[in-house]
Amino acid sequence: MAKIHVIIPAAGSGSRMQQHIPKQFATIGDKTILEYVESIFSHISVIESISIAVSSSEKYIDNISHKFSKKTQVLISGGASRSETVLNTINLLDVSLDDWILVHDAARVGLTEFCINEFIKYFSNDKVGGIMAIQVPDTVKRVNKNNEILNTEERDELWLAQTPQMFRFNILKKALLNYDGLPTDESQAIEALGLKPKVFKGNPLNFKITFAEDIVRAEKSLEILGKNNG
Repeated sequence: MAKIHVIIPAAGSGSRMQQHIPKQFATIGDKTILEYVESIFSHISVIESISIAVSSSEKYIDNISHKFSKKTQVLISGGASRSETVLNTINLLDVSLDDWILVHDAARVGLTEFCINEFIKYFSNDKVGGIMAIQVPDTVKRVNKNNEILNTEERDELWLAQTPQMFRFNILKKALLNYDGLPTDESQAIEALGLKPKVFKGNPLNFKITFAEDIVRAEKSLEILGKNNG
């Protein structure tokens, strides 16, 4: 039976946050953002392992690593890019060809266990896998370099990609090894193989913390999710 292995790339510097520490180590209440993310996955029984990928220069992880679950490991596998970090981490895992690799951003706290379980269930029998995403809510305009509108896009066909993104180990490894350049996410590398990943409808609360003001939004999201789960 195929197993599920989670990778949380946490090697980024989070420069757009304009803080002295990477965003994944910023705190909300008494926890770091990374701890919130890891804890969501640690309680899901179908997940076999969780790997947090950090860079060799990381100096914050030691302060919190003892709070992670028993199935979580911290790996010094950070690369110069997200895709390199994921590939480095994959190469360190003891997995079977048909096992699943589930990648989730270290700065998305707006998920519930129920949502992840439904996501995993949706793709469990798929040959390739797919991503969590939300439909674009607003009208989208395509413009040229002069900011002149060229046309209005068909909104029903446009989705905003999120994480988690889950793909078969052998397919994801091949995709990352063969991609020419730096894919913006795992799905783009998979698409370059000519495959067609599917989307699973996510939640607007599952946004990526990018700027300092997003911390306040994340706090509110956690409050909402806490009420919904309570």
